[in-house]
Amino acid sequence: MSRSGMVAVAAVLAMCGAALGAGPAGADMSLNGTDPVATGCAAKASVTASLPLPDERGEATPLTLRILRSPGCDTNWVEIDNPYPADTVEIHTLIAVASTDIVYRRTAARTGRQISPQVFAPGRTCIKVSAAVTAAGLVLAGGGPATKIC
Repeated sequence: MSRSGMVAVAAVLAMCGAALGAGPAGADMSLNGTDPVATGCAAKASVTASLPLPDERGEATPLTLRILRSPGCDTNWVEIDNPYPADTVEIHTLIAVASTDIVYRRTAARTGRQISPQVFAPGRTCIKVSAAVTAAGLVLAGGGPATKIC
């Protein structure tokens, strides 16, 4: 094949890759366990699901676990807003890639938004998420089995 023919084939392949939505540069397994804000992944993220966190009796509480996705980084993470005063409750979050042994847990005892580490979950990769709010060893909200989201 001539040099001009190879250049034309390369240009067509490059255009096809762009049209197919080739993954963003740097979106890979190295993002597992990292902070979505510090990596810049949170910049254009959207909430893909919200899960209410009922109390032990199944009654509604003001707490909701949000699942976020960054299309640019192909990552997911969870967040929850803690309305309780600092040091009165602990927020326990979990996010995992469902088909692997990749699991990240975070516990915090502060007021405000709590964000889990992110997991690399390209395309429709399933994840598992859960959260529990506890005080003095008692579960105030959440604490049920992890929810699978695809």
